[in-house]
Amino acid sequence: MPSYYNIDTILAEEELIVARPAFDFALLSHLDPDSHRLATSTSSAGRKRARDDTDKENALNGTTDKLKSVGGGGSHALPAGTKIKMPMWALERWAMLGFIRISSLPKHYGKRMKERLEADPVSVDLRSKNEHYFLTGLLLTSFLHRTVHAFQKSQRRKSKSRSSANNAQKVAMENISLLATSLQQSLLTTMMGDRLCRNFDWTLSALDSMEDDVSGHLLKLSVLEKSMFERGVEASGAVGEWREYGCSRMGVSVAVVKGKSMGRGLEMTTSGGVGENKKAKVVGLPLRALQ
Repeated sequence: MPSYYNIDTILAEEELIVARPAFDFALLSHLDPDSHRLATSTSSAGRKRARDDTDKENALNGTTDKLKSVGGGGSHALPAGTKIKMPMWALERWAMLGFIRISSLPKHYGKRMKERLEADPVSVDLRSKNEHYFLTGLLLTSFLHRTVHAFQKSQRRKSKSRSSANNAQKVAMENISLLATSLQQSLLTTMMGDRLCRNFDWTLSALDSMEDDVSGHLLKLSVLEKSMFERGVEASGAVGEWREYGCSRMGVSVAVVKGKSMGRGLEMTTSGGVGENKKAKVVGLPLRALQ
């Protein structure tokens, strides 16, 4: 997994995820952008009915009930099942604890986007959808898999009684697992398919002034693809320089030269010592032996 302090990871985790609370969240009605509008419209309608109706007490009671139902009034609660959008990093802990339900992926990771990528992956502008498209998809896949794993772990700790609610949650988690697996396959196919081949082709012609301009191609690339493109251009430039100037003679290491000179000195010393010993032995022989 990417580093916690990596700036690209921090930006990738800012992707908004649609979730629904599993129960009423106290004092969190502000997470729903429509809660303030609904509460205001309900309160104004209640005041109008209170002025027109002779039974003011009943009208006020009805207004109070409606305010509570939409999360207004004194509780400011976020009702269960309300659709909210929050960054991935903010939902992670709630998802691990089972406080929220995730039923769908962002639109640019959905079914229609997958069909577009399968039909013509090269022409799709991923940068306009998400600059960190592949990294965000990887983190989202890991997030969904860990959510399913945490749910299964909590179910094993509980009793084996089978209720309708638990069965519904199991079906929802199975759907999430299927979505995560499908997203993972789509990311791998898109990144390692025709887009990679076309990106590699552009790296070969990026340094040639006679070729087409690559700026239009770069505008469609995600951060990961752009980084791969820049590395490819550097490699293409290095290959071009090698073909033009050739390979110069490699210099010998100083340590190797010193090692060879020391080895020769040892050989000369050893050979000189052996000759002197032989000469001494010859000198010391009797005259008859020399004849």
